Amino acid sequence: MEYYAAVVGGLIEAAECVEATLALIPHESWNEGFSLSEVSKRLALDDESVFLEELAGPRRQSSRREGAFDVSGPQVNATMLGLLYVYVGSGLGGLHLLRVVRTAQWWRAEREHLLLHPYGEHLHDRWRAVLNALTRLDADATNAAVVAARAGFELHRQSLVDHLSVGGGR
Repeated sequence: MEYYAAVVGGLIEAAECVEATLALIPHESWNEGFSLSEVSKRLALDDESVFLEELAGPRRQSSRREGAFDVSGPQVNATMLGLLYVYVGSGLGGLHLLRVVRTAQWWRAEREHLLLHPYGEHLHDRWRAVLNALTRLDADATNAAVVAARAGFELHRQSLVDHLSVGGGR
C-alpha cells in the first residue's frame, strides 16, 4: 500500500501540473477531436486523492504548479499534442499498474475507472487520435511537440522520484 501511495501520489502531482497547463490552452487550439473535457483527468484525480487519504493519510502539497510548460505562441497546438502524448499515454501505463493492484487486499474494484484507467473504453481511441494528429505535424511543430513531451516525461519522472524518496510524500 505504501508503494502504491507513493507511485500514485507522484502521478497525481504531475497530473495536477498538466491539468493546470491544459486549462491555459486557448479554446480555439483544441482541435483534432480533442477537448479539455475529453482529456482531463480532474474527476479521477480528486477521487484518487480522497482514496489515498483514506489509505495513507493526507498528501503533502505539491510545489509543482502551472507554468511548467509554455502554451503560448504559434506552436500551442503542437505543445498540447506533446503533452497529450504523455498524458493520454500514461493511461496505457495505468493499465499495467491496474493489473498489479487488483491483487491487493485493500483494492476496491469500483476504483478501476479512476486514475489508472480514467478514459475507460475510450483510452485506445484517444491514444490513436493523439498519434494520428502527431503524424500530421510539420517539422517545426513536431519539434515543439517533442520538447513538450520530453518536459512531460521529466515532470512525471521527477514527481515519482520525489514521492518514492520520501515514502509517498505523506
